[in-house]
Amino acid sequence: MKAKTFGFVLLVLLGIVGFGYFFLMVDKLTQQDDTESGLESQTVNQDEAVDKTEDLQAAIDETPAGGTLEIPPGVYKLSKNPELKAVTEYGDSYFALKVSKPITILMEEVIFQTDTDDEYGVFWVNETEDVHLKGGVLMGERLPEDGSLTSHIAILFLYTDNSSIEGTYMKNYSQGVHLNHSDYNVILKVTSEFNYGSGIISFDSKHNIIDSCVVRNSGDGHLSLYGGGEDNHVVNCLVTEDRPGYTDQQGITVESETGSLIENNTVSGFYYGIDVKNASESNIIKSNIVFDNEYNIAVRGGDGGKNLQLPSYDTQILNNMAIDPRDKSSYGIYVGAGEGHVVIGNTLNNGNLIMPEHELEIYESQNYFVPEEDE
Repeated sequence: MKAKTFGFVLLVLLGIVGFGYFFLMVDKLTQQDDTESGLESQTVNQDEAVDKTEDLQAAIDETPAGGTLEIPPGVYKLSKNPELKAVTEYGDSYFALKVSKPITILMEEVIFQTDTDDEYGVFWVNETEDVHLKGGVLMGERLPEDGSLTSHIAILFLYTDNSSIEGTYMKNYSQGVHLNHSDYNVILKVTSEFNYGSGIISFDSKHNIIDSCVVRNSGDGHLSLYGGGEDNHVVNCLVTEDRPGYTDQQGITVESETGSLIENNTVSGFYYGIDVKNASESNIIKSNIVFDNEYNIAVRGGDGGKNLQLPSYDTQILNNMAIDPRDKSSYGIYVGAGEGHVVIGNTLNNGNLIMPEHELEIYESQNYFVPEEDE
């Protein structure tokens, strides 16, 4: 498959953070639909979509290892392949397409559409390395309301290393990008929104870079490091929730994670903005802009129920702007579990640094406080 290469990215300036947001063709093919349950869904006009699942899989299979597959511009409907079932510790998932060798797939001006009722995703990249997905729009028919967190994964990297996803837009899945036991990967300039669960999740994976991504209006931890990962970097991302009534979401979660870096992100609209919990150790939360959350930055035990509630240790919270939480009873930075945490150089509203008393006295002089305006 061959195609001409020409860009069609619409750049959107997003306040302080500016980078490519989503493609012009998406606007033409989507419309908002408020359901009775209050879920904001995005529907797709599939009148002109042609099912090319078998042809695309054949093209992937025929591309030699190390080669490049360039998909022609167009709108393609993808069907569930019942033989493509990925079994992970996180849950089982079905897909339309499978990649199991090193190749590059170019998808500029390509839109893939999936049927939400059939519970499947687009790409399963399995037990390989040097796979590179570039461009493209992955569009579920509507926001999933049923199924598990793994029933509609747009892109799954399973035991896949040294690979990348760049400039891809995805909407209406249970999870957007899922890295599972996958190391040394790069997720760059990806937009993932209106998902049932996480927009981007790294599960028990190491040394991944998630850079300049947008994650919006999803569920679970919008952008989540979870399950025993190490040395992952989340940098320069915009993570936000702006749907009315969605007040209990989590922005960036760092859960059971070690030695990872959360730096220079903008996070707003959540209950927990940046949330460190459940036996996380030696993570760095640095130079982020975090506002309009119930807890802008929190270090805590966990959520209870089936989840762990273990303290975290040695978190460094450095030089963040954690101002204007949701209301006066909210928190700028809250440290409520574990020990060895360092909180230095942050900007907060007066009274919004909440720590154990003996630590609060030490750190109040090492942070900057914005006085409240007279009412």
